Amino acid sequence: MALRRPTLPKTLPQLPPSSKERLAPVLYAGGMLAIGAVMLIAKPRLGHVPNPSRSGDLPRASRWRRAAQVSRDNVQAFAPANVTDSLGRSLLIGGAALLLTRLFDEVSGEDGQ
Repeated sequence: MALRRPTLPKTLPQLPPSSKERLAPVLYAGGMLAIGAVMLIAKPRLGHVPNPSRSGDLPRASRWRRAAQVSRDNVQAFAPANVTDSLGRSLLIGGAALLLTRLFDEVSGEDGQ
């Protein structure tokens, strides 16, 4: 005779989150917003990216080098001038999204209400 293991129910009852768990995403979002704002305002030299066309804009003799020069000039539009600006903007967007998500979660209430 084999012993039978007890089985768990398919859905376990969930405990309501503590106030610390509910507040943590708001604190994270505030930190992200603060750090992002500081990065945008400070613009440290560490994040400055030099101009890619510093080796000259005169046409090149080789066809491959001309193609590389044209490609460099076209891709330059997408490259950030200051990496910390891009990181700061990303942190601001992420922090705002997290804060809005948490706000909408609180407004929507618990299940069945």
